[in-house]
Amino acid sequence: MESIANPLYFFSNLSLNPPSCSNVVRFIDVLEFFFVAHPLSGRKEGEEHKRVMYFHPKGEQLERQSEITGFAEAVVNFTENFLSTSHRDISEKLTESDDGFDFRTVTTQRTEHVYIRTEDDQFMLGVSISKQLSHVSDYPLFQPAIRSILSDAYKMFRMFFGTFSSFIKTVPDDIPKFKERLDFFFSKYIPLLKVHKMPLLDHLGGVEFLRMSGPLYLNVVSLITELREEFPIIEKVMFLYQDKLLYYQLSKRDLPSLFRYLTHNLLPTTLAPELEHSGRNASKGRYLRGPTDLTTDVPLLGDESLSVVHLHSEQEAEFQDELVGYQMMVYRCLNATVCMFVRNSASFTNGDSDRRNSDASQSSSIRSSPPQNGVVSRRLLRNVDQFLETELAQVASKIGDEVGDEKLTDATDFHYIYFNPSSLSMTSSLSTSPSLSVAASGSASTSKVPLPPVDVNRLVCDTMSNFVSDTEEFGECFVKSSSDWWIVIKKVNSRLLVLILPPSSYTSSLADVQSKTATIVRSHFEAIFFS
Repeated sequence: MESIANPLYFFSNLSLNPPSCSNVVRFIDVLEFFFVAHPLSGRKEGEEHKRVMYFHPKGEQLERQSEITGFAEAVVNFTENFLSTSHRDISEKLTESDDGFDFRTVTTQRTEHVYIRTEDDQFMLGVSISKQLSHVSDYPLFQPAIRSILSDAYKMFRMFFGTFSSFIKTVPDDIPKFKERLDFFFSKYIPLLKVHKMPLLDHLGGVEFLRMSGPLYLNVVSLITELREEFPIIEKVMFLYQDKLLYYQLSKRDLPSLFRYLTHNLLPTTLAPELEHSGRNASKGRYLRGPTDLTTDVPLLGDESLSVVHLHSEQEAEFQDELVGYQMMVYRCLNATVCMFVRNSASFTNGDSDRRNSDASQSSSIRSSPPQNGVVSRRLLRNVDQFLETELAQVASKIGDEVGDEKLTDATDFHYIYFNPSSLSMTSSLSTSPSLSVAASGSASTSKVPLPPVDVNRLVCDTMSNFVSDTEEFGECFVKSSSDWWIVIKKVNSRLLVLILPPSSYTSSLADVQSKTATIVRSHFEAIFFS
């Protein structure tokens, strides 16, 4: 297989096996199968197997792959007949506004199946989770979370390679090339994917923001503004400190996938070198991907090439799905990470940019492109480095001082999940960032209580499904588990707060829990959650 100039070498063996006390599970440990199918390719009798574009596990017999994907297609087609016109219209509106996908779920005695359709229903992705394996791994099954995990897998592929349909449209009948890309991506993505034992976190899929004072936030905004004025070629910017987001200039539809890539995949691979050189040149910034030698003007080829990501335009209407290719520069200094995006050459389309980025035969055309076409050169990287080396170090130092002061905050005696769907802001004592949680001790939320048992995690998900409406902006629910844990769910202006209180003499009655809840909201969430 040809080499691909894309950042998929970020898939390392870092934390491949989570510790037994961890709050995450390897997805592959509960997975029965995963597939990508193109039903139109298997319409002819005797060629049904051609609908299978990718299948995990790879060793499964082709006949079995055809049966599984055929059953999924039959379920979708059969249930389509029972959707009323009004229900179908509502589903289409949800898909347009929330970037969701048409889906079906099937529950059997042994498994949970979820199927989603993408790109005008041309393609189908499916997954099956084993109930027995889930029980062994203490992973409570929650269909909305499985659906979100499946959707996120598609969005992650789309971010790096473009849409599925672009492979077929750009090069007619180029199915082998499409299968090659799918295998290249998912054969690395699936084995290293980790999911939370609290499935609600994967379902919400929010982004954790870093709280900071107003003057310090203005310093960050001023830095980004000066950066874009100095280098107009940079169209989008994302600013993180440790593994939390401070500022971004891109569509919210791209934010969760890009944030997850940075905090779960890219930043962890750079942590060890930083620790090794922590005592030397601590304030010197560097690019996390791309060339190490910026003194020359040699064209960026092979492993030195910057990755191309496909993002939605900020100016385009929310219902439009056209993607634009951007070259991504990631610069890091003193725990601060600036992610910059330069529009790829105008001749690149969303489906063939990774081909042009990987084929040596196209390198000459890339080199000859003028700078306004959006191709990053060593000269641009060198100039940006000179600008950020001083400016970013000053801002990052101030942020570090403020974050360091907040480390003195006492640990909580409860677990919580907070989510704001408007901003996608999410924070939780149960979330585990595999990126910087060890090095940035104190940056993650701490709790003095043990992790909730699996039955409590399952009860939280069941309560959300049965008693909390997605369409209502306000609500409140109190539930007590058989093991004496209390679960409190509050919705105010669509903002969600889930409190998980361990057994205690202070929570023996509902009145005690209500009083405790009011105290927690007042002391910890008053600034972001209005009771």
